[in-house]
Amino acid sequence: MPMPASNLVLMLLIGLTFGGVSAVFLRARRSGFVVNVLLGVIGATLGAMLPVLIGSATQVDVSDFTYLLRALMGSFMLVVLASLFRSAKPRGT
Repeated sequence: MPMPASNLVLMLLIGLTFGGVSAVFLRARRSGFVVNVLLGVIGATLGAMLPVLIGSATQVDVSDFTYLLRALMGSFMLVVLASLFRSAKPRGT
């Protein structure tokens, strides 16, 4: 069973929302905001598809909402991981 469009939109909204909120909390500039939103979407996608990527499932199971929790955690982990590698001092100052 392929992923319904409504579930895909919900998963992407989680990534957009979490990426945007994290950009505000991390006080990112304009380019940092865009990067955090993109990382949030990528992390949400990877998190939701984690069972497929590790081989324990052949498709994303949308019958329960655990894929949304995985999307939230994937988004969180990727944004936090990327923020650890960014310089604490702004460039050009």
